[in-house]
Amino acid sequence: MGILASLNDFLPLLGTQPFLVLASSSGWWTTFTDILFVLSISGGLAWYFYYYKRKDLLGGYWVAFLVAILGSLIILSIFQDLIREVVYWLISPKIGIYQVANVNLIAVILGGYSMLYIMNRINHNKERRD
Repeated sequence: MGILASLNDFLPLLGTQPFLVLASSSGWWTTFTDILFVLSISGGLAWYFYYYKRKDLLGGYWVAFLVAILGSLIILSIFQDLIREVVYWLISPKIGIYQVANVNLIAVILGGYSMLYIMNRINHNKERRD
């Protein structure tokens, strides 16, 4: 078995699935967390463009915040299922019922890109002269 037979051994007062209520597909909590995520991500993006990148946006931060909310809701409603299917395929690539590889392609892409980025920064971002 192991040292901890279940989460109940680690958190005896909460039971084996203490956070299952957060993953329910219906109820006020799910709607609240969805709205909270959309608002906080849109606010963060508006802050990034307006304050951090110091971009001159029409209407300032608050209009940028509203535009980010509108854009996130449009893209969410159109591409949510497509993006989910692409991410699932990248995590576990299959063609039909046949497993193509047992490698998480997202981890491979992120790891390879980050190491090449670090190597490029160590080399002071020099351009290649052919």
